Amino acid sequence: MTVAKSINPTTRNTVYTRASKIPSPNQCDQLRNHGAAVSEEIRHRGPKPYLLPDFNLMGFNYRMTDLQGAVGLVQLAKLQSFIDERQKWADYYCEELANVEWLRMPTQPTDGQHAWQSFVTYVEPELSPQPRNDIMEVLQQAGIATRPGTHAVHMLSYYAEKYGFKHGDYPCALAANDNSMAIPLHNRMTSENFEYVVRIIKTL
Repeated sequence: MTVAKSINPTTRNTVYTRASKIPSPNQCDQLRNHGAAVSEEIRHRGPKPYLLPDFNLMGFNYRMTDLQGAVGLVQLAKLQSFIDERQKWADYYCEELANVEWLRMPTQPTDGQHAWQSFVTYVEPELSPQPRNDIMEVLQQAGIATRPGTHAVHMLSYYAEKYGFKHGDYPCALAANDNSMAIPLHNRMTSENFEYVVRIIKTL
């Protein structure tokens, strides 16, 4: 068994592997972060944080520390109140943005409750004033953080190279990849924040 250490300015992680070749620090960071070619920390500090990275490794979600896990256990007791608050503001978005013809709102389930981990909209390419990425850039300049709503998994390098997928193999996934847009929804936002997001989107 080989032990390798990946060290950055804020954390120190020990990696245990049976592989004969020790993974590089960059590979270790990729493996713990879903296999992303660019880490979230670097992406968020970059000029276009709203663009998602490629995934060229089969990675894992190993980013949570023991301390974060302990905090998470306490937060579980507050989970329903978090969801209820997000539901209120999701309803607000759906109502206020219903008449923005180029922006499709998410469908809410009738047999359960949405957790609203994110609020993912769909930019209708035939109706939108600009392409999705240009809209995200305008919102970024206005201080509103957005992200693509999802990846088309078959387009990620790891899967495309391993299984020979082509871009057009799954047109619905491709459309969601190119046109979905998550707008801000979290429990630390104020009513003024939500009103601002709506106001700026309506001006586009």
